[in-house]
Amino acid sequence: MADETNSPRAPSTSAGVTVGDMQDYLAIDGDDNVLKSLIEYAEEDARGSIDSTIDIEIYRKLPIFNQAVRTLVDFNYYNRGALSGQQIAYPKSYQYMLNKIRWKAGQSNG
Repeated sequence: MADETNSPRAPSTSAGVTVGDMQDYLAIDGDDNVLKSLIEYAEEDARGSIDSTIDIEIYRKLPIFNQAVRTLVDFNYYNRGALSGQQIAYPKSYQYMLNKIRWKAGQSNG
């Protein structure tokens, strides 16, 4: 069975993605405040794209949600300042994960 996180370095944590997780994931040191802001943005973006009525703590328990957050943070971290020239607003893998979560949320809601 394939791991839904799609990354061996992506820990499954009910606390969600932390600055330390992102530093390990990106293999970087520092940038704590930048990463914290990007994590907060990514969580709210993902939550808003799926169902903002569901508490963030519920989403943080889902490994695929945490991986979606990591994916968007990675994308935004390495594309800071260059986003105006991008032809895509989000990575395709991020969209795929959000769609999968939407489908799962729809199954449990109806």
